[in-house]
Amino acid sequence: MSKSAPAESGITRAAESVPSNMSKTLNSSEVDLTQERKVTRIGDWVAPAPSSKLGEYQRMADDDEAREPGLRGALQCVGSCVVGRIPMLGWLPQYDVRNDFFYDFIGGATIALICLVQTLAHAAIATTKVIQGPYCAFVPPFVYAVLGTSPHASISSGAIAAILIADQLQYFHDEEERTELASLLALISGGMLVAMGLCRAAYAVRFLSQSLISGFVTGGSVLILVGQLKNLLGLEKMRHAIGVIDQVRAIYEALPETRVIGLCLGLSMIMVLQVMMWLKKYTVAQLKSQGPHPSWMKPAKIVSEMKELVLVGISIAFAIFTCNGDEPILPVVGTIPPGLPPFQVPWRLPAAKSMLETHFRLQEFFMGGFLVALTSFLTTYATSKKQALQHGYQIDASQEMFALGMAGTCGSFFGSFTPSGSLSRTSLAGEVGVRTQMSGLMKIVVVGTSLKFLTPVLYYLPKATLAAIILRSTWQLVDFKTPKTLWSSWRPYHQGGMRRDFVVWWIAFVLTVFLGVLWGIGAAVFVSVAMIVHDAAMPRTVTLGRIESLGNIWRDVEVWSEGRTFPGVLTVEFRGPLSFASADWFMEELERKKFLEAKRGNKVHVVVLSFGSVHDLDKTAIEMFRDLLTVWRKQSISCIVAEAKSRVRLLLEEHFARGDKPLLDQPKFMINIDDAVMYANMVVARKIKGEAVSKAQDDSGLGSSVPEHSFTGAGPVGRPMPGGPEFQRTTSANV
Repeated sequence: MSKSAPAESGITRAAESVPSNMSKTLNSSEVDLTQERKVTRIGDWVAPAPSSKLGEYQRMADDDEAREPGLRGALQCVGSCVVGRIPMLGWLPQYDVRNDFFYDFIGGATIALICLVQTLAHAAIATTKVIQGPYCAFVPPFVYAVLGTSPHASISSGAIAAILIADQLQYFHDEEERTELASLLALISGGMLVAMGLCRAAYAVRFLSQSLISGFVTGGSVLILVGQLKNLLGLEKMRHAIGVIDQVRAIYEALPETRVIGLCLGLSMIMVLQVMMWLKKYTVAQLKSQGPHPSWMKPAKIVSEMKELVLVGISIAFAIFTCNGDEPILPVVGTIPPGLPPFQVPWRLPAAKSMLETHFRLQEFFMGGFLVALTSFLTTYATSKKQALQHGYQIDASQEMFALGMAGTCGSFFGSFTPSGSLSRTSLAGEVGVRTQMSGLMKIVVVGTSLKFLTPVLYYLPKATLAAIILRSTWQLVDFKTPKTLWSSWRPYHQGGMRRDFVVWWIAFVLTVFLGVLWGIGAAVFVSVAMIVHDAAMPRTVTLGRIESLGNIWRDVEVWSEGRTFPGVLTVEFRGPLSFASADWFMEELERKKFLEAKRGNKVHVVVLSFGSVHDLDKTAIEMFRDLLTVWRKQSISCIVAEAKSRVRLLLEEHFARGDKPLLDQPKFMINIDDAVMYANMVVARKIKGEAVSKAQDDSGLGSSVPEHSFTGAGPVGRPMPGGPEFQRTTSANV
């Protein structure tokens, strides 16, 4: 057969992992294709050795080893690293002022106005001075615009982060102390995020499951709702309380001091908020339908989206017109220092210096800072990822962690508390047409102008209005639908139950309400990690049966009682990694199942192990498996492994299929369960026939032994054993 011409030097991406002259090896009889197969992380093929006849491996231009050598290549590498850490250097030179600036400016200004009011409410949640909220919307958005990868992320204050901050500050009575310590907490949590981002440790947030987050957010929302009753009722002289039970008791004691006018205003504002939320839902649905639409529809939608700003304007006007002389007749925010935030080193503030010197709750403060860091990043990344999927771009999780950490770190020097993303503001950024991170730069212009000139107006902002905004927005965070759904799935794990998530939700919720957010999240994370360790150490080990009515598929006989098993054959599937943590459990489960089969009168001659779910083996597991097979051999029990793939299959071949007396002497390892059970039935038939012949000879007194058959020899009735062509069937799933 003639040889094919060598492949051209330019290869396509589909062939990037194929030798340049692989085409000639497909038809050539001169190449030795029986050389030992190797494994890489991406498949079973590796670049051939220099002495191989398979040809040389041609690398693509984007491979690390194919980069241009010398000074120019080094500069390219440095440049890509710098742009990776400062994404602004990548998008700013290509910024299209004519097409993008208008949308970025309008979108940034709109979000900034909404953000200005929301940050006042979030500062009230965090129990700090209200001015610290707008400070959080000044420096952090600018830093994120420089370092972040999402054009739609709205970085400022967040309700969930404010819950955690308030939990850490509840032990300090003075508002000034809480404000200063909030800046120190921002420095601690920001520094942790920066370090984790540089180490590419964004995976740490995966230990916060959805059930855990839902439980602690619902518990934190209950704490907020109870805490804001003070401002809604106008209880200015209520004593400081720690914990939800103490807060309820303090509110009850101060009820005679309720300010009726403030209460009526707050309830009215809640009703107005609800109406505007209904209006937004209606206008959005109508505008998505086919037109024509009334001319008032779009302005109504814009007003409903800026509902907090409308409420602030209405309530300030009410407070001004109802003043008794120069004094408001209801509790108001009071004097807010005008101007931009001053530069202050967080650890040199009086409250921070006192904590660092006395170590009062210092350890708990650092632990709380870690939870604040993880939670603020999780909420920010989740909302940004959602927008990225909707608009078709990618964001880097580790860079997002680094950018958010730098935003918090830099903001802490300008009076900010820990920044976070917001689902509502981030979603609005996509709706108002924001296109690049330039909108974040526009935000600081609006916020800075407001801080410079509008703070005197905020003097008359009623606290009842802030409480109304917080109560209505916080109620949306209360999630009792999740535990209800989980309760409907209260059934055994192997039947699709979700008992674990239900337990985690209630642990997070109850402990958050009664012991605080730190205990709630910490205990729930501990339980979740313990469950993961339990699954790793004790994976499910099931007995398989063949479901002939469904095309001879193999399923767990505990769930599928109609599954067919075979006399003398035990078919077991191990559903997890086989490592030092699970090796003993694996052996115990096999022995237990073998004992149960014998108790039912089914003496096990062959054990078929399905390793399709086993993705790794370590040294401990290999030695344990060797000991187990050695014991089984002494008990005349054979073992066949099916569905083993890649690394696991190669390790089994290396350690158990070589030598003079291999412990696994099956003819092939790339076999499915059907082939393995067919082979096992043949071995069982041979063993039973051999035992019958031996017994007959013993009864006749001949005493001669029956020679053992090789696994690759003849079958019990003269049929070839499955080592021949009939047994060498494989499926693509085994490759």
